[in-house]
Amino acid sequence: MVDYSARERFIPVDKVELVNRLSHSTIVAAADREDYFLFSKLLDSYFHFEFHSQTENLKQSYLPFNPDSDTLNLQELSPAECKIHESQLIDTFKEVLNQANFQQINEEDLSYAVSEESLLKLNLYVDFDDFENQLVFRRGSRIDQVEHKKGLFKKEIVDMTVYDRVALIIKYKDATYFAAADREKLNFQPGSMIVKLFKNIPKGDLEMLFPNAQVRMRMKDKLLMGGIAVGAGTMVLLKAGTGLIAMAGILWLMTRSMIASGGTLPTLGPVEISGMVGGMTALVAIGAFLFKQWNGYKNRKIKFMKTLGDSLYFKNLDNNAGVFYHIIADAEEEEFKEALLGYLFLLKSDAGLTATELDTTIEEWFTETYATPINFEIDDALDKLKRLKLCHVVENDQTGESRWKALPLLDACRQLDQLWDDFFQVHLPDAP
Repeated sequence: MVDYSARERFIPVDKVELVNRLSHSTIVAAADREDYFLFSKLLDSYFHFEFHSQTENLKQSYLPFNPDSDTLNLQELSPAECKIHESQLIDTFKEVLNQANFQQINEEDLSYAVSEESLLKLNLYVDFDDFENQLVFRRGSRIDQVEHKKGLFKKEIVDMTVYDRVALIIKYKDATYFAAADREKLNFQPGSMIVKLFKNIPKGDLEMLFPNAQVRMRMKDKLLMGGIAVGAGTMVLLKAGTGLIAMAGILWLMTRSMIASGGTLPTLGPVEISGMVGGMTALVAIGAFLFKQWNGYKNRKIKFMKTLGDSLYFKNLDNNAGVFYHIIADAEEEEFKEALLGYLFLLKSDAGLTATELDTTIEEWFTETYATPINFEIDDALDKLKRLKLCHVVENDQTGESRWKALPLLDACRQLDQLWDDFFQVHLPDAP
């Protein structure tokens, strides 16, 4: 029995694989295979061109905030104009992410990540006050079993939720905020926006994706280091104690002698000089011990930062404007796969299908074919087919639900060809 409780909207197969698998299935008749490949090519090309405008909208809206821009800034935008660009960018980005079947991560999941112990054994702090806006999205979710340390010697296997893809967009507050907080050395540009795309991120480690995440010692690390420091410090003090006591006694006698003689420094004998040397040696030993402990703390923190950096290095997929191209490509593919599946299963049914029947049929076929349950976006698929005029209502069933039927394959190819021609309504004068 398949578990449908955690189904994803994402269709986890490559479009070329899906096109080829369908062509060799009973859904596409052998005689129609050539027309089917033509239809797939036209449909794919249509969505590719349609998403080109989305790419340009994202690029233009991002220009005022792009920290990596290498083009000349020839226009100074007012704060109101920047707000318009920001709003357009976020709205378009959210729309494209939805088309790529991402879903937004809510505050509850972010709070869980901040409070949950990290898989990397790091304690991270994120100051969300640095951000004017932050949005986090994820796609694909699975449960991985990982080995987890419990105490010094005991280990256990725990279930961990892992997101296949995580995208985030963050807008920093302006320079006034950071100046008021007396923060001058910044490794980012106030008022800029960063866009990131990552892979294979544990739900409990979402906070490590934020650019201002700071590594802090866990309580067990502090206790461990503190215990070692106290033990070693006690041994140093015991060894240095005699020398310090001797030096303190000599300094006291010297002080009394200077007061009694009106400020004349007394002459020290060999015993007193030896005591002073022993005391200074003890101070040097204590100073060296304290420096070693501080240096050990810094090195441990650097080690933690390296662990965090190494993890993000292999999980980072794209940054800033590059994320737009990545997500647009994903959205194109998802839209194509949804429309293709919706059309073909409608085409296969002579009597037509209701939305509910079509949804169930596609989900069952996908589960049987790929052993992976999905939550097919039936409303989205039908909306695309209606917009492209590739299907129509033939009747309403007894419950009043519309029954849909697809255009014949060759007619569908002609319709897509007409839509493609209509993209370019250009009237040029005749050549002389």
